[in-house]
Amino acid sequence: MIRQITARLAVAFVLVIATSACATKSATLNPDVNDPYEAMNRKIFEFNRTFDRQIFKPISSAYQFVMPDPLEDGVSNAMRNLREPWVFVNDILQFKFKRALTTLTRFALNTTVGAAGLFRVSDGMGIPYHSEDLGQTLAAWGVKESPYFVIPFIGPSTNRDFVGFAGFFFFDPVTMTLDSEGLDGLALARNGTDALAARVQLHDALDQLYQEDDPYVVMRSLYLQNRRFQIYDGNPPADEAEEDFFDDLEDDVEAEDNANGGN
Repeated sequence: MIRQITARLAVAFVLVIATSACATKSATLNPDVNDPYEAMNRKIFEFNRTFDRQIFKPISSAYQFVMPDPLEDGVSNAMRNLREPWVFVNDILQFKFKRALTTLTRFALNTTVGAAGLFRVSDGMGIPYHSEDLGQTLAAWGVKESPYFVIPFIGPSTNRDFVGFAGFFFFDPVTMTLDSEGLDGLALARNGTDALAARVQLHDALDQLYQEDDPYVVMRSLYLQNRRFQIYDGNPPADEAEEDFFDDLEDDVEAEDNANGGN
């Protein structure tokens, strides 16, 4: 049980960072955010950064070194595919039934034709990828954000996103299914692999983030802006300065997909 919790925390840590580290160079820094716990948050951020650099980065670097690029891409694709049931659940909870059908179709195609998700055949068929989580669902239901805070081992959050993280932690359909079947070892392997695959994709972005003059502020701005971008399905009401950030963010996501060869 302890090993499963540790592995899930690893996944959560990487996925939370993933929501805020994909476009460091184009962040619109906003010092006027609701961050009354900044002094404590900075200490936790430094702890998390040290943890990531000393633990996650060496492991993910070794993984990246020994894995051939096509296989590495395939594993990343498969891990994304296993998150699709959670996306589907949140599509339904937000009453986005057309998007839910798209998610279900994408999952079915990639799981079958795409060899358990190793190949993203849905991309080649013009079925776009989108991500949904419980934090976005709560936002759609009108739940407001609390002050920004940083969680040890996990990263940036708000009350809404923390509840969303807890929802994924306990109610992810894939993990629940594996647990119910007594396949604890497989669930553990899936969580660990997911963390590694996600961290590898963030290698350059995190290196760039940590080299910023004030990486805490950059991380905070990226996290809050990107969450807003996700909540509004890529079309947030934005002023002119923010529009540049979101345009660049979309370009970076497309560039990453193209780098993976659309697999």
